[in-house]
Amino acid sequence: MLDNLIREIGTRFGLGGDQARSIAQMLLAFITNPASGGITGFLSRLRSDGLEGMVQSWLGNSSTPQVPSGAQVESMFGAGGAGGGLLSTIVSRLDLPRDKVVGVVGALLPKLLSYLTPGGSVPSVLPAEITSLAEGGRGLLGSALAGTAAAASAGAASVSSAASQTAAAASSAGGGLGKWIPWIIGALIVIFGINYCSKKKTDLDAPPPTPTAAPATPEAPAAPVASAPAEPASVAAAPASAPAASDAAPAVPTGAAVLDSMAQDLPMLRVFFDTGKTDVAAEFNDKSKAFVDYLKANADAKAVVSGFNDPTGDPVKNAELSKQRAQAVQSALVAAGVPADRTVLEKPAETSDTGATNAASRRVDVVVRK
Repeated sequence: MLDNLIREIGTRFGLGGDQARSIAQMLLAFITNPASGGITGFLSRLRSDGLEGMVQSWLGNSSTPQVPSGAQVESMFGAGGAGGGLLSTIVSRLDLPRDKVVGVVGALLPKLLSYLTPGGSVPSVLPAEITSLAEGGRGLLGSALAGTAAAASAGAASVSSAASQTAAAASSAGGGLGKWIPWIIGALIVIFGINYCSKKKTDLDAPPPTPTAAPATPEAPAAPVASAPAEPASVAAAPASAPAASDAAPAVPTGAAVLDSMAQDLPMLRVFFDTGKTDVAAEFNDKSKAFVDYLKANADAKAVVSGFNDPTGDPVKNAELSKQRAQAVQSALVAAGVPADRTVLEKPAETSDTGATNAASRRVDVVVRK
């Protein structure tokens, strides 16, 4: 699928040789870079910049993702100063016009994010195809990767724009002001830096918002129902991903449930849990039938099981709870007819706060790996 997308973009923008593939590789290396928070960190930065609606349109194999404008692409990936940004790096590496690079990145980004989030949220394990492309992109970016990530997250493109406008205005006012232009630009940069750092400090210092009806005790395994109240509907009933064939999106279950779907033409399961519980929903046998039948028909396929928890409570207890949930789903797969040696427990890089809501985070993902 990605090869077809890359070829389509290359033809559309008249790119030669492997240029479209190289841009895709560098873009993937940037948005999956662990040093800047990976995909989750990248999307969080866009949301904080007021692009929540656009980001939401990209998640979950959307058929109508919003395409960012050239100015928005510049804001996401451009940067002023000697450090440059991702766009500047791509322009330099491939010797392409900047406006063409901006157009290619704007066309690629929504479709790549849609492909990367088949279930509407960031996967626990990236597909091998993505990992391979991102690795190639890291090789192309080299030491510039850390610099481009920092430049984009700092939003330095705004500084460059403001400085350029001020310089033009000062120049048109008369030659006598020319000697003051460097000082004016420097002052603008300092003011922007102070405002930006103050904003970030406020964001970091402010405690994360918590729903008023959230459980007061940590999400913990084997806790009695009375000590683990259900999440409020306002928190738990956020929509999941939009399916490819329709703009309508099913609601995330508020408690124990099983959702079956397809990801990259392969079956997948999402098993949701009540707060503090490890009990698999009774509907598992019915919902997992297509998944189990696929494994029976494909001897080289295995079920990869990854557990998650919501971010409330004690992190150590929550990590153990995630593991117990994954083990419970593994046992359910074996009971449904999947040989134990064809199931793999795999701890995700981040077990907490991976869903849009607390209810979406209390889950186990089961995907096929060949």
